[in-house]
Amino acid sequence: MVIKKLAIMMGYECNNNCVFCYAADKKKMFKPMATTKVKVELDKGIQRGCDYVDFNGGEPTIRKDIFELIRYAKQIGYKTVAMTTNGRMFSYKQFTNKIVKCGLDSAVFSIHGHTCSLHDYLTGVRGSFEQLSKGLKNLKEIKSDAYICTNTTITKSNYKFLPQIAENNIRLGANGCEFIFVHPRGNALKNFDKVVPTLTETEPYIKPTIEVGKKYSIKHFVMRYFPVCFMKGEIDFLSELEALKRLREQHIGPEFCDLEVEKGRALFGRVKGPICVNCKSNKICEGIFKEYAERIGFNELRPI
Repeated sequence: MVIKKLAIMMGYECNNNCVFCYAADKKKMFKPMATTKVKVELDKGIQRGCDYVDFNGGEPTIRKDIFELIRYAKQIGYKTVAMTTNGRMFSYKQFTNKIVKCGLDSAVFSIHGHTCSLHDYLTGVRGSFEQLSKGLKNLKEIKSDAYICTNTTITKSNYKFLPQIAENNIRLGANGCEFIFVHPRGNALKNFDKVVPTLTETEPYIKPTIEVGKKYSIKHFVMRYFPVCFMKGEIDFLSELEALKRLREQHIGPEFCDLEVEKGRALFGRVKGPICVNCKSNKICEGIFKEYAERIGFNELRPI
């Protein structure tokens, strides 16, 4: 069964300051969506047949209306109400209790390191790793059937530790894990040389990380934003291809509306090199980020 998912980026305010944040330059450019506007978009999503909503940001937990919006989404018929979060507010049990009572079913926790020093460096906030770890445990304790996934942005600081990060995420209680090659926008573009690893540097750690997911039989365990030629034969673990089997996404934000995410991402966000024409995976591969290609080029790519 294919899930129709609506992801609402309600604004770009955040209580972290990640060195790789793709939306860092948008914080001052775009005001957060008003409560009424978010509700209108939730209504439209139901009318288009969406049955899954993911409240996103920025950081959704710092909005004063988040409980109202979670409750509203449940009331109008979303089967799954989820949130993508840095997890810090979940460290407060009172907050976690309340948001669960309002109808939260699932959460995606952004975890970028397996140690305090690594994660806190990447988020720009001391103590953020301790808070999110406690928050994830709180949600598991309060709602044992909550589906919890983790997002890990792959950067120059953490790519060598991806297997350890995977182990830690699963130990904390994650039901699913995604490892996302950093998108060179916002802070990541500004700090490109410090933040963005090459695909070649990252490649040796892809398969060992996937092996961790296999070891624990994690059903949803994927790598995102890699060209097929870097997946070392493990294309079943490529997020874009895995999602096509079960998911159709629509993204709404303060300044945009994308109702065909899969098509838009491939057409406008990614590019391929001349060498890709001869690759047998050309039709299913989305290529690499435009910003990455502008800095690094296409010489790393190898046609299959």
